[in-house]
Amino acid sequence: MYTNLQDAAGNQSASKAALSSSNQNKTSGQQQMDKQSANQNSTEVNGSLIEDRKNLKHLPIEDVLEKVKSVVAELEKFEEFNKPEVMQLQKCLGDFYWDYTSHRKQIGDAIADAGYAAITVRILKGLNTIGIFKNDDVWFPTYYTYNTTWNYSDCSELLARNLAEADAVRLLTLNCGHKPYLNAVHSKNVYYVIKASMSILHNIARNPTAKTYFKENKTSEVIMPFITMNDDMLKVLAMLTLAYIVEEEDNVKLIDETGTIKNIVQWIEKALDSPKRRFKGFCPMELTQGLDKLAVNDGNKSRIIDEGAIPLFMKMLLHDDPREHSVTARCIWTLSFDKGVKQKFIDYQNLVPTLEKLADSSDKEVHKNASGALWILKGEIDPTSERPKSAVKAKSHIFISYSWTDQKQAKEILDRLKAEGYSVWIDIEQMGGSTLEAMAGAIENAAVVLVCMSEKYKQSPNCRTEAEYTFQLRKDYIPLMMQKKYRPDGWLGLILGAKLFFDFSGKYPFEKSMSGLLKELRGRGQKANLSVEPSVDEVDGPSEVCTTVDTLKANPHRSTHPYTSSAVPGNAQMTRDDVQKWLMGNQLENCMTLFNQFDGRLVWQLKEMKQEAPEYFYQCLEKRLNLGLIDMLKLAAALDQLH
Repeated sequence: MYTNLQDAAGNQSASKAALSSSNQNKTSGQQQMDKQSANQNSTEVNGSLIEDRKNLKHLPIEDVLEKVKSVVAELEKFEEFNKPEVMQLQKCLGDFYWDYTSHRKQIGDAIADAGYAAITVRILKGLNTIGIFKNDDVWFPTYYTYNTTWNYSDCSELLARNLAEADAVRLLTLNCGHKPYLNAVHSKNVYYVIKASMSILHNIARNPTAKTYFKENKTSEVIMPFITMNDDMLKVLAMLTLAYIVEEEDNVKLIDETGTIKNIVQWIEKALDSPKRRFKGFCPMELTQGLDKLAVNDGNKSRIIDEGAIPLFMKMLLHDDPREHSVTARCIWTLSFDKGVKQKFIDYQNLVPTLEKLADSSDKEVHKNASGALWILKGEIDPTSERPKSAVKAKSHIFISYSWTDQKQAKEILDRLKAEGYSVWIDIEQMGGSTLEAMAGAIENAAVVLVCMSEKYKQSPNCRTEAEYTFQLRKDYIPLMMQKKYRPDGWLGLILGAKLFFDFSGKYPFEKSMSGLLKELRGRGQKANLSVEPSVDEVDGPSEVCTTVDTLKANPHRSTHPYTSSAVPGNAQMTRDDVQKWLMGNQLENCMTLFNQFDGRLVWQLKEMKQEAPEYFYQCLEKRLNLGLIDMLKLAAALDQLH
C-alpha cells in the first residue's frame, strides 16, 4: 500500500504544495494550490459542468445539497484516481465547506448519506498503491481528499461514523505508524499526511460508537509516541484522541506517563489567553470536550481540579459563547459526582450563581447541562433531600434508561412493551434538564429500570445522574446491550458484572432478545398487575439516561433487601480515612492506593458481592485490581470480620 519516500524528498513540484495549519484556516499554501487548479474547472457532473467557484457561492441550501450529492456520485464512477478531475471534484466539495459555513453540518451529513466515506477511503487506498508522493497528478488528489475529509468529519458526526465503518481507522492508523513517514516527518507533505490522518482520527474518536475500531487497530499504541514528539500540534492531537479512545485499564498509564490532564488544562489556559481564542487550532470548547471525556473516569476527577481547571471553567462560563457555556457546564456536571470535587465547585466564588443564570438560558443545551450540574451540586440526587417526592407509591411502570444515540432500538422496545400491556416511562422528545424532577419521580415509582448499555450511555452525565438516584433507591434493573462489539468497562463494566443481559445491538434477532426480556420482567410494570392504576402510559423524561454508579456502588449482585438509612451496619459508616486504617490494620498496605476512593458503604458492597457472587468477586480482585493470591485471601478474611 505504501511506497518508499524517495519521491517525497526529491519531487520538488509536489513538495511546493504548502499545507493547511488547521482545519479552520486556509493558508497561502492552500491558496497556491487553488490557483494551480483554477483552470481545471470544466469537470462534468451528470452531464453538466461544475461552474467557477464564484457562481456557486450564493445558492439556496437545497441546491447546494443536491450539488454535493451529484459530486459524490461522480467521484464514485472513477476507477483510477490520479486524475485532475478527482482533484477538482474534491476541491469543489471543499469549497462548499468554506462558502457555506453556517450549513457545514448539513452538507457533511448530505455527502455522508451519498456514500462519501466509503468512496474517499477507496480513493486514498488507490492513491497509496501508486505512491502519493510520486508526482503532482497523485499528490494533488491526495491532498484535497484528505483536506475535504478532515473538514467535514469535524462537523458531521454521521460522516465520522461512516468513515469508521468504511475502514478509515485502519488506513489512518497505518499512516501514523508508517516508519518511512515518521523518518521523513520534516517534509511538508509527509507532515501534512500525518497531521491530517491524526486530525481525522480525532474527529472519528469523538463518536463513542467508533471506539471498538480503535481497539481493533491498536490505534492507542500507534499514536502514543506522538505525545513525546517535539511538535505541539501532533502532541495535542495525540492526547485529545487518546482521551476519547483510551480503555479504563490503560487510563493510569496515559495520565501518569504522559501528563495528559496537566497539558490539556494548560492548553485551555493558553487558548483563553490567545487573541484568537485558540491553541494550535483548537478552541477552549474542543479542549474541554477532551477533558470531559477523561473526567468520566472517576480516578481523573480530582486530578483535573488539582491542575487548576476551576478558574478556567469560570472564565468560559462568563464568556459570550453558548457553546462554551454548554460544554463547560457538562464537564462540571461530570466532575461533580466526586464529593470532594463537588465541594470545591460549591466553595468557588460565584460559580453556582453563574450556573443558576445559565440554567435560565434559552439555549437548550446550555439549559440542560447547567441544570444537570446544579442538580448534583445542590444535592437533589440525595433521596434524603428536601425535594418533594412523588405522591404515587405504587411501582407502576417500566423506566427505559437510554442514550439519545440508541433511540431507535429504545423506541422498538417501547412499542413492543406497550403492545404487551406494559406502562412505560421514557423520554422521546429529548427534553433533558427541565425534566430532572420528573425523572426522579419516575424512578421512585418504577417497578424496574431497563438499562440500555453503550459507550455513549456510559459517557453521559445525565445517565450518571439517573444512575446515582437509581442506586440510592435500590431499584431493580435489567441491562440491555445496544452497541455491537461493545465491552462495558469502568463503572459500567462493574454494574454489568456477571448479571444477565439481553442483546438488542442487532447481533441476534429482535424477537429472540425481546422474548427473553419479557420473561425476565415477569409482568412487572404490566397494567394488569398494578395495584394502583397509573394516570398515563408514557411520560417524557431525560433523554440520556442510564443506571450507572461509582465503581463498586454499582454492585449488580446487591441484596434484594438492602439496609436503609435507619439500619446501616456500623462498618458501612466508615470514612475514607477509616477504610485506609482498616486496610493497614489487616496488613493490606498494598491495597491502600487501589481503595483510596472507598468509604464504608463501598466496602460493605464489596462484602455483599463476596457473599452473593463469589466467583465475580474474585474475578474482579484478580483481573480488575490485579491483586495477588495472598492479598486476595487477606482481603476476603477482613471482609468476613465486618459486621
